[in-house]
Amino acid sequence: MIGCDCAVCRSSDPHNKRRRSSLYLQACGKHIVVDTTPDFRDQVLTFNIPRVDAVLFTHAHADHIFGFDDIRRFNTIQDCVIPAYASPESLKDLKRIFDYVGMKPVPGHFRPQIEFREITEPFDIGDINIVPIPVEHGPKETLGFLFKAQNHTVGYIPDCRRISDSAIETLSGIDVMILDALRHRPHKTHLTLKDSISILKRISAKQSYIIHMCHDLDHKDTERSLPDGINVSYDGMTVEL
Repeated sequence: MIGCDCAVCRSSDPHNKRRRSSLYLQACGKHIVVDTTPDFRDQVLTFNIPRVDAVLFTHAHADHIFGFDDIRRFNTIQDCVIPAYASPESLKDLKRIFDYVGMKPVPGHFRPQIEFREITEPFDIGDINIVPIPVEHGPKETLGFLFKAQNHTVGYIPDCRRISDSAIETLSGIDVMILDALRHRPHKTHLTLKDSISILKRISAKQSYIIHMCHDLDHKDTERSLPDGINVSYDGMTVEL
């Protein structure tokens, strides 16, 4: 946290050094990024990301979209237009903020080449089936995602305050669930750690992880406090199914 000297911000534990939340998913020969944070370039370089076949956006808040311009490097590497998926409301914001992005190259300019695609129902990227999960986060629509591929299932919801009973039912019993857990104190737009644990118990995934923690939560202390089957995520964490 900028300007903070709390124990977590001064910690030497690398698990407490957190970039903005994002997911990189590989399955069925496809490579998908969920949210291009302001740290996107650093994330890609640090974790040696070789390819991006599609980008999904949960919502259009700054901490989830402001690295989008760096997708252009993957256009060059892969020599193709890359699709970007978001809700109609989030696409409207993305097109407004990145009004120079298009599908065709502009001579003399180095710009992302993107095909924007609206998410209005479940869809497929190759052999990966993706189910959008609407959740309450702020005044604008926010999505989580359920990924289904090769008989495995992963749920990802980094920003939310409430999840409907129907969404919990959709996610029930999946292999991996990754869920927002900002801090202990209540917040108007995010789940507390206690709230997140309660929802994760209802979902009852085989393995669960909390994400989007602020500097109120020390990694080791939080990890020790969690029930079996729930763990704290960290930058660069890899889960294989």
